[in-house]
Amino acid sequence: MSGPADNNIIIDFTPIKGYKVAYTLNSTQPVRSTLIGEEPIFFMDHSDPIEEEGLFDMALLESLTSELGDLQKKVAGYEALSRGFKRDASYTSDLFSAEMDIFGAEAETQEDAPSLDAFLAKAAQSRILKTLLDFAEKQGVSIAWSAQAETADYDRKNGVIFINPNIEEASQILLLGAQLRQVWQHKNGVAVDPMAFYPDHGILINRLQAADLSLFMIRAAWELQLADEKSVWELVENSALSDLGRAFAREVTYDFRTLNNGRAGLSVIESWFLSERCRKHDRSFIQRMLAGAPEGGFNSSEELSRQATLALICKLGDTPYGQNYLSGHITTILDDPIFYEVRDRSNANFLWFIKFENSFKEAEDNIQEKQGLKKALAPDLQKDKTSGGDMVYNQASFGEIISFPKEKVSSRNVTHKKRGNTASERGTILPFG
Repeated sequence: MSGPADNNIIIDFTPIKGYKVAYTLNSTQPVRSTLIGEEPIFFMDHSDPIEEEGLFDMALLESLTSELGDLQKKVAGYEALSRGFKRDASYTSDLFSAEMDIFGAEAETQEDAPSLDAFLAKAAQSRILKTLLDFAEKQGVSIAWSAQAETADYDRKNGVIFINPNIEEASQILLLGAQLRQVWQHKNGVAVDPMAFYPDHGILINRLQAADLSLFMIRAAWELQLADEKSVWELVENSALSDLGRAFAREVTYDFRTLNNGRAGLSVIESWFLSERCRKHDRSFIQRMLAGAPEGGFNSSEELSRQATLALICKLGDTPYGQNYLSGHITTILDDPIFYEVRDRSNANFLWFIKFENSFKEAEDNIQEKQGLKKALAPDLQKDKTSGGDMVYNQASFGEIISFPKEKVSSRNVTHKKRGNTASERGTILPFG
């Protein structure tokens, strides 16, 4: 059959024998196919021999095989370890059934609280906690029970770590590890308020400080597990910290040297940044920034803030013993979007508003500074016009009068003659001096 005529052009749709699929483009038929797929959108695979040769390069395959083999060993080692820390599905219901008598009862008083010395002795079985406890004691920081603390809190002003005595002991030990690390940060000048930095750098520092605390909770639990105090690691395995614990255990079970060379700690930091914890910490920090930036700091200069951030990250990776787990990755942390990018849409919008407000304020300050400089350099002149239209300048300043030397007029009379054409007819020329 033939299609309709359009401007004396006849479009022919007559089927062509031997072709299953045919279509036209711009009144022509450039594409013809006999291959029909089962899927609604089907494309024939096109193989490029050059790409296939590069894909199956032996050196690349050997590297991938080696990495996959290492990863398989790490996963297998962790799975063998984690089997002993799984809780039954009835654990929660049994816990509530056994503790029904505490519902409606008053909270424990300071006298009913467990022994602080016994608690610290158990925590000191971890090498890292023992080192941090000794450091806190040297710095004059004490540890006390307090039902007023929601979980645990470090009072910098009074130098006291308060721990709630009404929570389970395993949680208390984890919280103690985080608070002792915070004491370390504070006394070594690392616990700097992120608000003092440029917004992007403040976001990164706020995340790193929180991730560093989580790392030392995981490390303390692991060392207690090695000391046969497995209740703390069991809590890690069955809590919101399980992803961090697994990342740490995979590295340590594969190579125990990663505990001190920083590799195990770095794996925890990477897992922390890949989780949804960034969104929670970003939200609270951006709310603080919306309330207004503090005076001073590096928040007005991005370049100065970057230099200060480099120094702070390097210092933050220091540990009581072992290698610095952040010093070799500072450039990656600053440049990789995984570490600094705000992934939540609402947080990103608020951050953009804060950065725009800061840039606007900076531009306004620069303009005012330039105007103030012009006023300081320009003379303080007041102009007015007299009745005759002449300009009168009144300058409230001081100056020095410079007088040029004048010729001493003698007693002789100097007569000026009319200028003639000849030299003898011209006026008298008197020399200076």
